[in-house]
Amino acid sequence: MVGVDFDFSDIDEFFNEGESEVLSGMEEEGEAFVEDAKKTGSYTDRTGHLRASNGYEVDRSGLTLKNEAEYASFVESKGFEVAGSAAIRTEKRLKDRFER
Repeated sequence: MVGVDFDFSDIDEFFNEGESEVLSGMEEEGEAFVEDAKKTGSYTDRTGHLRASNGYEVDRSGLTLKNEAEYASFVESKGFEVAGSAAIRTEKRLKDRFER
């Protein structure tokens, strides 16, 4: 019987670096989403709350884009841009960045 030894000691480091790059990339895109949504919002933000409520969360399962104002979806349903188009643009950038 022939035995072969393989050294996989660097594999964990390789995957950890890759995961770190992906998480960092998602953080960058989350920040870009927030700025995009703030700049392209087509509503009058009298209190500043709606624009300040744009945010994101990054974890190992992915990137969540959100606006936490309770009335954000109502404002969008009236035809105003809150975060929906910014989210679509962010999705496109993420696909361009990570899908090869």
